[in-house]
Amino acid sequence: MKIRKELIAGYTRLLTMGRAVNAPDPMADLSRFDADIRAMHKRARNEGNLDWLRLALDSLIASPRGRIGQFAGQQYPFDEAELQALFRRAYGMIWPDQPLSEPGDEADLEFVDMSAEEWAAVTGAS
Repeated sequence: MKIRKELIAGYTRLLTMGRAVNAPDPMADLSRFDADIRAMHKRARNEGNLDWLRLALDSLIASPRGRIGQFAGQQYPFDEAELQALFRRAYGMIWPDQPLSEPGDEADLEFVDMSAEEWAAVTGAS
């Protein structure tokens, strides 16, 4: 399934370019990202995209290779394992009762460039 890359990147940038990345070693304490995770959750909920965010994070966590790096942001040099750990923390905070997919069981998502209008046509949103 194709999903609008910019939609997901807009949310993950709240983590990868948020307040927590200004620490000398952001990954030393993932709790530094909690405020940024709450901001991402609130924004996605308010914009009606919480289900899309959950599906995307689940897919990226379960199958990160070659895909997760496109959501690294530009402030801190996150590697795939760090992004996976960060997204796992976010997923656990936002959906504590929703188990993550096992590798190979995740939604087969392809993150593609598309306009908001194209995305609306895909999702049937008005």
